[in-house]
This record gives sequence, C-alpha cells and structure tokens, in this order.
Amino acid sequence: MTKQKFFANPGIDEMPRTTDVIIIGGGPAGTAALWAIERLAPGTKTVLIEKSDRLGAGSSLASLENYRTCWPALCLAKQMERSVEVFHNADEYLGEGAAHSIAVKERGYLFCAFNESQAAVLKSDVQRLHQIGLTHIEYLDSNEVAHRFGWVGDRVIAAKYDPVAGWLDSNALIYRYAGSANSSKILLGIQDVRIDVENGYVIGVTTPNGHIAAPKVVIAAGAGSRQIGRTAGIELPVILRPRQSFTTGWRHQAFPEDAPMIIGAAPYPHVRPEARDGAIFGWEYTWHNKNVDAAYGTNSKHDAIIDPIYPAAPLKDPRFPSIALALLARQFGHAEGEGFASGNYLRGISHSIGYYVYRDESVAYSTGTDGIERPYDSERAIIDACPDVPGLYISIAHVGHGIMSSPAGGEILASKVLGLPLPDPVFREFGLDVPWAEFDEGVL
Repeated sequence: MTKQKFFANPGIDEMPRTTDVIIIGGGPAGTAALWAIERLAPGTKTVLIEKSDRLGAGSSLASLENYRTCWPALCLAKQMERSVEVFHNADEYLGEGAAHSIAVKERGYLFCAFNESQAAVLKSDVQRLHQIGLTHIEYLDSNEVAHRFGWVGDRVIAAKYDPVAGWLDSNALIYRYAGSANSSKILLGIQDVRIDVENGYVIGVTTPNGHIAAPKVVIAAGAGSRQIGRTAGIELPVILRPRQSFTTGWRHQAFPEDAPMIIGAAPYPHVRPEARDGAIFGWEYTWHNKNVDAAYGTNSKHDAIIDPIYPAAPLKDPRFPSIALALLARQFGHAEGEGFASGNYLRGISHSIGYYVYRDESVAYSTGTDGIERPYDSERAIIDACPDVPGLYISIAHVGHGIMSSPAGGEILASKVLGLPLPDPVFREFGLDVPWAEFDEGVL
C-alpha cells in the first residue's frame, strides 16, 4: 500500500503530530532541502508546509528557469557546479525518469558587448573565471561571434559564452525533489504558520490545522520568510524586489530555436527561446514607485520592499514588455518592425511578476580601510542556523537563482540541520555572519 505523501488542507486527524524537521515553504529551496536531508540521513522524518495549493507557486512562476556556471565569486561558482552536476545526472540523483521530466536544455548563455569598453569588461570577466577553474567559459571576438552566432547581427563585437548553461522545467524539478523524499509529508493550503519557541528553543509549529512538534524548523518561504521569522521573535535580514518576465508565442525568424540565452549590455535585458516558436524575456528592472510607498511600505532607501504584497499584480508595470523589447531592439540595431522591434512579440503575451529576495544592508556590506561599512547588492543566499534561536534554520535570499542553485543549496542546508560538515568549506560564505565575499558584487 502506497504511503500518502501530499495532504491538501489536511484535517486535524490527518495532521502529523511530531516529526524530526519541519520545512516552511514549497519552492525550490524548501523541496531541495527535503531531498537533501533524505539523501544525507535516510529515514529522517520531515514535514513540508506550503501555503498554496501546489508546490512552486511563489516567485518561481516569474522565473526564466535558467542556470549558468559563470559566477566569479568562488562560493557561487562551486554551488552552481554542484547543482549542474545534479541536473546533468538527474536519474541518478532524483530517480528514474527525472532527466526526461526536468528536460535540461544545455543551450548556453551569450553575454553580448556592443563597444570596446563592454568587450574589455567581458574579457576581464573570462580571465577571472579561468583563474577559479571555469576554463570552459569563452571570450569570443567579433569574428568568432559572427562564425558561431551570426544571426545576432554585426552590432555584437564580442561576447562571453558559457556553453554549459541552459534551462530546465523548474516545476518538474520541484516535484522530483518532493517525490524523492520518501520519509516526508507535504501539507498544502496551510495559510498561517507560527513557529513555537519555548525557553529560547524551537519546539515546533502551530497552524490553523493543528500543532506539529519538532526540534528543528527551516524557513524557506521566499518573500514570506521575514514575516514567518517574526513569529519566532526574530527579524530576518532580507529585502524584496519585484521582478517581471513575459512569455510570447512568437519569435522572429533569425532567432533560432537552438539559440542560447542572450544577455544584452546594461541594464541587461535578456531573452531565450521558449517552446517551438516562442520566447521568454526578463530584465532586472530597478522598480521603485513612490506613489505606492505609503500604501505598500516600499523602502525609500532603495528599490525594495520589506514585506510582500499579495497578490503582487498591483506592482506589475504594464510597460515592462515594451521597454524590454525596445532595449533589445536598440542594442541589436533592429529597425521598427524588424527583430525585437516587431509588434508580433507583444501579441498574446503572458506577463508574470514575482519577488527576488536579497540580503539587506545589515548582512551585505564591505568594510573600507576607513572602517566604514558600505552596503552592496549581494548574490549570495543565506543558508544557515539562526544563532539566536536554537533549532531554527534558514534558506533564504536566493536572489532569483533559487532554481539553479537548489541542489547545492539543499545540501548546504541539510548539512547545517544534521550537524554535518559542509560539502565544501567555501560554502561558509552563505552564512549570516559573512557580510562580504570576493567578487560577489556586479556579477554580470
């Protein structure tokens, strides 16, 4: 008889009473933690709690589902290297049929330069990447770009190329993580979770459906993590930025189905083929609208939000698709009606929005020789134990690359929860107490 794993808005009689580890959040971080705990300590009883009626219903919906290996910060490079190993050997790590299910497309990333200054930056990037062992990353001069990717046009005078990068089916990946955790129960549709703390220690969680006792609780709830942390008496150091993407069923003829992900120059609009004839676009749009500050609590210090707004639709900028296309058309030199300047791209689009979660300025700063702390936008997640509340762990602030980093991120978190050595010592840089890491700034 098959043991039931998924419970939708379970009644009191269906709720587990006790477990070894509770994970709050059913996105890539939370489900990867389930998977990794099972691999490192088979038989460990885990319960995952998700507020939606399905897994992966948060910011993953706005993701382009990509992964890349060209990270100049060593901790990120190692994290992605391990994650790509799992993606490329999915049947071994996630069960028979996983490779077919997650459908990895190793199409590459092509970072484009349109002038000599941009080309010099890409060349320097590649030199750094080679120094840390990423020798597969290539610098392409104009002749090589024309030879391999002539369809991008003659505006591109150089490129940085990551041939191992690509994309996959993130929804299938999340469900594979969940399905491979044999000792887990997954509770869906539970809207309100409070962490119970007694004498300073975690003792479990309370939900509208009942209490679950556990000595260890993991917060992996993406944009909702700060709010959940407050129930344990702590303020997690994260900020949120709305990020948008859009998908269209049309792609101009010169943009082939087997093309890599294309990343333009600053402000880095990016696009890749989607399905047979479509494309999906993104851009880290520096959103900030003073008109909603009072109503929605945005942060006047930067383009960020402290608490999420649900649904996020009011933060969606209807101009976003047009602006992204205009940026690409301008950079690639497409005249009106041609290439990315074609109005066909705006027909029947699906426009999505989600939150990227970042470290805030209290845990992401460099310190100058003058002793002054200078905040910066870190690309590093926080994967650590909470020192102020024994038994509480966090896997948060994945900055929009929670899908691509999820296998290694889950293993780092599992090591912390189980009291085991980190898979690689450099992963210490994902700790709360490490405010700066070399080459963690300006990774594009």
